[in-house]
Amino acid sequence: MKKKVGIVTMHKVPNFGSALQAYALQQKIDFLGCNAEIIDYRYPNEYHCKKQGIAYYPQRSLLRLFLLNLIGKILLLLHINKFKKKAEDCIVRYRLQKNYRRFYRKYFKLSRFFDSIKSIFDVPPDYDVYMTGSDQVWNPRFVADDPVFFLDFAKVGAPRISYASSISNRSINRDYEQLYGAYLKKYKAISVRENSTAKIVSDLTGKDVCVVCDPSLLLDKNEWSKICPQRNLVKEKFLLLYIQSYSYDPYPDIVLFTEKMAKRLGLKVVILMGLKEEFSIDGALVYETAGPLEFLQLFRDAQFVITTSFHGTAFALNFGKNFYSVVKKKDGEDCRIADLLRQCSAEHHLLEIDSLVLTENLPCSETAEIELQSLQKFRNQSLNFLRETLMQ
Repeated sequence: MKKKVGIVTMHKVPNFGSALQAYALQQKIDFLGCNAEIIDYRYPNEYHCKKQGIAYYPQRSLLRLFLLNLIGKILLLLHINKFKKKAEDCIVRYRLQKNYRRFYRKYFKLSRFFDSIKSIFDVPPDYDVYMTGSDQVWNPRFVADDPVFFLDFAKVGAPRISYASSISNRSINRDYEQLYGAYLKKYKAISVRENSTAKIVSDLTGKDVCVVCDPSLLLDKNEWSKICPQRNLVKEKFLLLYIQSYSYDPYPDIVLFTEKMAKRLGLKVVILMGLKEEFSIDGALVYETAGPLEFLQLFRDAQFVITTSFHGTAFALNFGKNFYSVVKKKDGEDCRIADLLRQCSAEHHLLEIDSLVLTENLPCSETAEIELQSLQKFRNQSLNFLRETLMQ
């Protein structure tokens, strides 16, 4: 009988990387002969929002979002300028949620739903192996001291494994050191996503810690292409700009740099998820309601990519694209992108926001081949970790 593996991760955050990494990990565990299931634990829930000092809004049903979408369309038809922005936001939110939920329904194998820490401890799910999956599941900024992401609800005697978990920073607040250390010492095997996280965890536990690739990199570009719609979203050749600004604010420098780069390469600009309201790029196409599948299409088809996102970097690398990843500092506190590119001999794709300049030599297809070879080696090492820990 196949081992049943329960995975805790941030699978339903409305973020491309979160959804795609959860799918990839589930797929590879199944490929290795187990039966993977994502534990449907709500993140963020009321506990996390309270810790972060932000308001908590329970996830809206698709019906409610549909009604808001309908109201938004009516307000736009009536040309009531006072409500125009709110109406547009309602429409975008509905379409975005619809695309994500379609992906969840089709590609996730989920447990029963748990909406709080109490609910999962009251009736814990039963598995042969419990796994903390990837993403920033051990970053105190997001999870604080939530015991669920450390598998503290697991039944006694069942192995606990970590695959590519991330703290994301080069250090951890001392307030969490003792607690995290106690949780992590209960794990049978630990792998993490960054070298910096490996050092922190090793210091806290005294355990050997393996560095593995993000789950999205466990699938190569051919495997991703199998679920990627074949049609092209954009008919012209284009430069893809994908900005995430929760780690630092890259404006206005990244917009000016993108305009210059697109002009130099003779490419149309496509913006994934849009820009800050006060910024725009003339003639650019904007995809504000893209879901995970549209994300894959745009990365597959782009001629060049500029991004501030970890998963934007991962997919540009995986698809063998010419790209730049723009960070605040190459050796800054948020080390996710820099660690990945160094691991794959691809650090020349890394640019600092304060020194964005066009250079004569751009990343090219020759270096992409070398990077893909390094990535394949990293992928194989990561698969070996999964295989060995699950089969023991």
